[in-house]
This record gives sequence, structure tokens and C-alpha cells, in this order.
Amino acid sequence: MPLEKIVTELDVLIRARYPLIAINTAEEARFHRIIQAVAQLKCHREKDKGLFVWSRTIGLRQIAGSELKGGKEVSLPDTHDATSVLEYIGQQKKGLFVLCDYSPYLAPYGQEDPQLVRRLRELAWEIKGRHINVLFVERSFPDLAPLEKEIKTMELPLPDEGEVSAMLTRQMQSLRDGDVRVDVDERLQEQLVQALLGLAESDIENVLAKAIISGSGLTPDALPVILDEKKSVIKGTGALTYTHAEPADHLGGYHNLRHILMEAAATFTPAAKAYGVEPMKGLLMVGLPGCGKDLTKKIASSVLGKSLLDLDFGSVMGEGGGVIGSSAITIKRALSIATTLKGILGISEFEKAVGGLESSAKTDGGETARTIAYLLNWMQEQSDVFVIGTANDVRGLAAEQTRQGRFSHIVFVDLPTIADRREIFAVHLRKRERDPARFDLDELASVTEGFSGAEIEAAVKAGLLRAFIDGEREVTTTDINERAQGIQPTSLIKREQVESLRNWAKDHMAISAGGVGITPMSNRTQIARALEM
Repeated sequence: MPLEKIVTELDVLIRARYPLIAINTAEEARFHRIIQAVAQLKCHREKDKGLFVWSRTIGLRQIAGSELKGGKEVSLPDTHDATSVLEYIGQQKKGLFVLCDYSPYLAPYGQEDPQLVRRLRELAWEIKGRHINVLFVERSFPDLAPLEKEIKTMELPLPDEGEVSAMLTRQMQSLRDGDVRVDVDERLQEQLVQALLGLAESDIENVLAKAIISGSGLTPDALPVILDEKKSVIKGTGALTYTHAEPADHLGGYHNLRHILMEAAATFTPAAKAYGVEPMKGLLMVGLPGCGKDLTKKIASSVLGKSLLDLDFGSVMGEGGGVIGSSAITIKRALSIATTLKGILGISEFEKAVGGLESSAKTDGGETARTIAYLLNWMQEQSDVFVIGTANDVRGLAAEQTRQGRFSHIVFVDLPTIADRREIFAVHLRKRERDPARFDLDELASVTEGFSGAEIEAAVKAGLLRAFIDGEREVTTTDINERAQGIQPTSLIKREQVESLRNWAKDHMAISAGGVGITPMSNRTQIARALEM
């Protein structure tokens, strides 16, 4: 969301006299600048509203307003504790009051303080008819039932492309003024902006500082430094992992799946947007383990040209040691990063991630249910992120978790056909610098009936190992064939599960990942043309 839109949204809420507004953000300093910009708008200056900031350690202080002499801040006595600051606000006729990290006093250790909560409700009623607004700023303001009608909550998004670009431009000008080397052309500047997207303002400042110091200035060498540091920052969220893309030719077989990814890429092009085509929401990949579902996420990153972030839902639910509300903070931050990056969000074992809805009220006070609901609502509303969920056992998924609007397609990844197996063998041989033409791929595909892609790869690895141990000779078809015969495929062990998955896919009209393509041959050139546009 552009910075101007954030300022406008806050301005509207304040002029509409929303008495209590909670802003969820970890970027307190950035919010202070935003609210100062709001306070300087003509409509608020004419009403001579002062701007006040409170914290438990410093108390209430006025940082803007006509009463200030020489622009110096004024500390107000006897306003340090959580109750006294509310009493002071209740005695005023106008003003914008920012209370930092206030919620721990409303709900210490997760339990509501009924007296303070009641006082805050009364304050909301008292100031409704005055030019007073109280703004709470912290990582995540808790959902308190007694205050749900009095408090308006909004999320402060991470810096968008325009804001990051402005920050980078200011940094480059500052470096030039200080005679520090700046070797950045238009193309590199665009790459740096894209590399910095998804980071908080303070992280951007730190990452840029490290890149500048490492390269004795801002040069092309800064890009890999920024990307590495960005991966560390994203990993530090505890829920997201930055995953490298894989070339599209690393996917053997499954031609329908290839065409679906090409169509998805076409929907994200400027030409598609201008034509009125909505971006594809994402895919739910269903199938046995080892059939390439997780590989598809990496391939999609390459085909769509988007960054891939993997969401670890187990880490989301384990964040905060079980403290109520900690999971909500983690999922909101993770999805905010994904939205800002406009990339691909991978959710492995989707059925486990969204499981536990029914028992949540009994086991964790509804924490799991609220977190899952936030994820599903986000999937429904967003349009910039391509979501790929993978699932091995989907029989427990509810219809609302897989319906249109959250995923564009359900794709059933069945065991590879004989033609798919030929291509998969060729892919794994090429990855190990072996020429597939030197092997009898028809024979290998024939003896691996029922194998998954992972089991085919295991056979190639085992054959390579056999040839290495046998005098480091060149690996042959026989080596791989004999080692493959020693592998018992999962499809034999879980025959009933395979049939059950196939029946589920048929009942839910899932698209098969194999075959000759869901897209007619005549339309393939049109997709390629759309991508070029």
C-alpha cells in the first residue's frame, strides 16, 4: 500500500472520529513519522490538535502543536502509569494521543484487567464527541471482546516499492554528498529495490549499511550481499524460508502441470491486467509423497519469475511458547512479507496446516482456529501472491478450505506414466552430467512401474554409487536397472491410499498433472505471446 494511501486512511478514520484506533506494526518509528504527517494536514492544523506520545518508561509528552515553544517537546507530569494517562486524555478537548505498547496492561499474562478495560470503554464514549483520537501502536493489539465495538484495528503494511525506491534514492544521494562511491545504473537500482522489498524499514537500513561497508560503496557487488542478508532476515521470522528456484527443465513429464504454470505466468503480465484478466490464485497439489509436489513450487518460481517463500505452519503455531496471540502476530508478519514481495507462497502439507479447527476451542482457546481463519481469509482476499499448497492426505479437508477463490485449481499428481518416467530418468541423468542418449530409457521406464519421481532419483543415485564402487567406471543402464529392482515403491505399500486419493481427485474434479496438456495445442503459442507482452 502506498504511503500516501496509509496517511489518507488514517486521516479519514481520525476525521470520522473513531475514538480508539489500534495500529499493528513492529515499525514504531516509521509509524511516528506517518502520524506526524497526518497531524500536519491542514484539517488537523486548523483545529490546532496537539500530537502526544506515551510510553510506560517516559510517560506522556507533547511532540507537536501550537502550544510548544521553540518546537521543544514537553513532558507531562504524573502520566507514567496506564490509568493516569487515560485520566489525562479524558480531561482534554482535542488532540491525537499515541500510546505505545499499551495492551500488556489491558491483558497482563493473557488475562483481561476488567477495571482498565472498563475505563478504556468509558473513555471511548467520553471522547466520541470531541476532536480526540487515541491510537495504540504495537506488534499486535489483542482481540478483547469488551472493546470490539470501540476499537478500529488496522495493519501497517511493510514499505512498498515506491517507499523502498525513495529510501534508496535518499541513501544514494547521501553517499554521493559524502564522497562515497556510488556505481548504480537504472537497471541495478531496480534490482536493488526488488531485493529490498519484503523488509521492514530498519532492516532495509541495516542491510544497505552492510552492503555499503562490504563493497566500500554502493556497487553491483551490493546485490548478492543484500539478497543473502534478506534471506537471513526472512528466516528470522521463524515461519518463512527463502527457497531458490529450479529451472523448468528439471521437471520431468507432467505436461498438464507445465501448461498450468505457463497460464499462471501469463495472468500476472501487464498485458493480462490491461485486458482485465485476474491473476491466478494458486494451486493445491494433491498426491503421494515423492511425486514432485515440492519441486513444482521451485519450478513455479522459475516459470513465473517470482520469489518463493515457504511457510512453516508448525513454526507459526509454536511461536511464543504457547502465549495466546503470538501465532496471530507470526502469521500476520509472514503474510505481510509475502504480500509485499508479490511472490509465491508455498504451504507444504496443507491438510495438516489447516487441520485442528474443530478441536481448537478445547485445546488452545481457539488460537489455532483464529490463525487458520486469518490465513484462509487472506488467501481469499489477496490477488498478488501465487499460493501453492501441497497435500498428501486430503480426505480430512473441508470444502471451504479448497474451494475456488482460495485456489484456482486442484491438481492431482498421480504416479508418473511410462512416458513421464522416461523424462524423469533423463532429467536426473542430466543433473549428474550423464548423457541420457547413452541409456536405454525405455527399459528403465518399463522396470519402474509404480515408482514415484523420488524413487526414480534414488535408483539413479544407487546405480551411480554402484559404478563408482566398482572401480569408478562409467554407470550403465544395467547398474540403474538392478538397483531399481531393489527398491520397493511406496505405491505397493500404500495401494489403498493411492486408490483413495484417485477417487478423491475424481470426485473433486481435480486436474491431472500428467497427460498431453489441458491447453489445446493451438493455444500454446498464445500463452507464450502473452508472456512476451
